[in-house]
Amino acid sequence: MIKKFLASSLFLSVLIQTIAVDYSFSITAEERLEEVEKQLIAIANQIKQYEGDKTDLEKAILENDSSLKKVNQELSEVQKRLEAAEKALDKALEGYDESLNNLAAIQENIINEQITLGATKNQISKVKDELFETQKNLNSAKGELQNKAVDMYINGVMSPATALFINLSDLSDFLAALGYASAIVNTAYEIIESLNAFERLSETQTDFLSEREKEREEIIENLQVEEEKKNQISIEAEEYADEVEESKNRVETEKRRVENQKAAVLVERKKAQNLLTEANNQLAKLDAEHANLEKLEDAIQADIERLSSLGGVAPNKLTWPITGSYVSSGYKWRRFRGVTSFHGAIDIPGRTGTPIKAAAGGVVILARYYGLAGRTVFIDHGGGMTTLYFHMNEIKTSVGKTVVTGDVIGTVGNTGRSSGPHLHFEVRLKNPSSVNCSLPYLDPTSRGRMNPYCFLD
Repeated sequence: MIKKFLASSLFLSVLIQTIAVDYSFSITAEERLEEVEKQLIAIANQIKQYEGDKTDLEKAILENDSSLKKVNQELSEVQKRLEAAEKALDKALEGYDESLNNLAAIQENIINEQITLGATKNQISKVKDELFETQKNLNSAKGELQNKAVDMYINGVMSPATALFINLSDLSDFLAALGYASAIVNTAYEIIESLNAFERLSETQTDFLSEREKEREEIIENLQVEEEKKNQISIEAEEYADEVEESKNRVETEKRRVENQKAAVLVERKKAQNLLTEANNQLAKLDAEHANLEKLEDAIQADIERLSSLGGVAPNKLTWPITGSYVSSGYKWRRFRGVTSFHGAIDIPGRTGTPIKAAAGGVVILARYYGLAGRTVFIDHGGGMTTLYFHMNEIKTSVGKTVVTGDVIGTVGNTGRSSGPHLHFEVRLKNPSSVNCSLPYLDPTSRGRMNPYCFLD
């Protein structure tokens, strides 16, 4: 089991280091965080499976996992708000651009209408000048005709009333019908023809001016319409501009939120990486602790099998090795210094120097400092039973010595891996099935560690 755990821990450590070191931009920070989260969960589960109960580190890992999920969810929500704000900004910009395009088209129409209006005004001004000249010529011709009419009256061609009030065209026909060859008549005839020409030109110019004036009024009306459109579109453009500005501010706000949330994610990621490092260190420590315990148990079992030689029947009763004390830690699963393991013994506390007695008669097969067990004594009671006494302050017996029940074999101490002065008392039996005990009596991790309560009075 330990070898499998070490192999899986090594693989997990390499995988975590690979993920932690990879800062390539080929994957996003969120994707790296997901990998870190997975590794944190894996380590938390492994610690839980390996040690049984939850550790402070495992709780920290799970809390960090929750924090990572929370900040990732918040980041996702902020990014959604940012996307919505950016879409609103794009829509506002689209409306603003369309308004500007429409405004430019209206402005172009206004310019074209103004150019046309200017040309029309120039035409009207020019024709007005021409009409003025025509009227001057017409008045001049009328005055000259009056003078010629007087001459014609004097020469007896027509009466004054006829000369002054006859229609010009009729007068022209009248004069032509007379057939006079006199210079006065010919001159009058020419004047009348000029008057007719000036009248026709005046009428033509007046009609032209009337048409141009109508065009000018229509152009002015068009300009007024275009100006109204321009004003309306300008208002819409201003509204879109306000919307664009508001959307821009919103986008900037959401971007700041995203950046702040990313910073929070990076903080949690840093915590996760620190937890990963701490988890790896603790797993390594656990490996070492378990390895030491395994080595100790292997050594104890090997020494018992090597040194035990008494035959016969194992005693069915044992006496308490310390008088007047109590049990501080029983025969059960427990956690000690970050390591969860089965405690196949009972711990009996006492002051340093308190006598420790043999629980039954037998032969001392081991009496020395024994690594994590501190100063230790093994007693072979025969029939495959051995009692073990750990953490002594002093050993008061020796290997090969025969002891009887109640003999002092040492004193309470705090040697080896111990949290305070006490006696760690074990009972091991080569054939556990030979015992009839109503209690949970056999250490589930094997090696024949029996429940001492099956034998103690």
